[in-house]
Amino acid sequence: MRLASCVRATALAGAVALALAACVSEGGGDDDTAAAGGDASEDADWEPEYVDGVLQPLPSGFPDGDLTILNADEPGSDDGLYARTMQSLLDDISPVPVQVLDRPSPTHGTWEAIQFVEGQAGGDEGRTLVVGAMTGSALDLLTVPITDELGMTIDDWNPVIVTETSPFVLATRKDAPWQDYEGFVEWAKANPGQARFASRVGSQLEIAMMRLIQEGGYEVEVLPVEDLEVAATTVGAGEADITMLLPGTAQSHFQAGRIDVMLTIGNEPADAFPEAQTTADIGLADEPWGSVRGLLVPASVPDEHRDWLYELFKAAAETDGYAQRISDLPGAIGVTYTHDEVMEIVTNTLEFAEPVVRELGLHYDQQ
Repeated sequence: MRLASCVRATALAGAVALALAACVSEGGGDDDTAAAGGDASEDADWEPEYVDGVLQPLPSGFPDGDLTILNADEPGSDDGLYARTMQSLLDDISPVPVQVLDRPSPTHGTWEAIQFVEGQAGGDEGRTLVVGAMTGSALDLLTVPITDELGMTIDDWNPVIVTETSPFVLATRKDAPWQDYEGFVEWAKANPGQARFASRVGSQLEIAMMRLIQEGGYEVEVLPVEDLEVAATTVGAGEADITMLLPGTAQSHFQAGRIDVMLTIGNEPADAFPEAQTTADIGLADEPWGSVRGLLVPASVPDEHRDWLYELFKAAAETDGYAQRISDLPGAIGVTYTHDEVMEIVTNTLEFAEPVVRELGLHYDQQ
């Protein structure tokens, strides 16, 4: 069973691949890279420079042609909307045009998209970036035979930046006998197996909850539901005790007075649920579960090019326009995580998730 993520594997028309090849080669491709110098030593001491608000290229000339943001999903998907937001914000910041290409991946989502980009002109220079949900896509390494079928490992994961997160939240019914998460754990231990968990089975949300259950040492009865709205409604009706939700779903039911939110996953409280504890508050620091969206490039891209791209998209994420996007996403938090910070999140995701995935029987070698 494959975990839900922000990309869906769909059929790919050959014309789309040709469109991307044309897009990434516009402006010269490999020949232009050579003409621009392409010498990483020129960029070693680079410091960001802006002229009239426009980020200047690296001393070596990068980027020497259009940049492309590849959305490995449908145009109207979360990733597609993210790509278009970034494109519009970069109009006044980027020294070169920024294109968006929608290319639903035929297999393996973000992983296949990265491999595809690396094979295109300019792909190994960083001229095309892939929108990715870092935790959901990383979990594919555990639940889908990525390494066997694509020959890719976590060493092929090369994030440029994460600009927004939406941490999962743990909701509970209104008339519960517990007041907070510790109270719930105490009740669940005193009543083994009686706590009812409305779960979208096989999802990252379920993995996040089962991680808490393993760490807390209690048992629950799992009530399978088809989607998050059903999960929230089930808890709101008192037919389940708890469920793990995305903040947007939780907020509408919370504001309607149907559920309470007692825990936010992560180290920082969510503005939408200021009274909720965080997992750091209960002794579980650095829990990674949630939507963690940003951009990746192939591992072959020079670090100096990746650093330049980080600066470019960081500038976009610090605009008023991007702040408006964040305010329109319930529970979202605007961030500018670096490559190393994202890799720490990804490493935690894989380390924390593997025993849970195996207990649930979801690991690809258990299928």
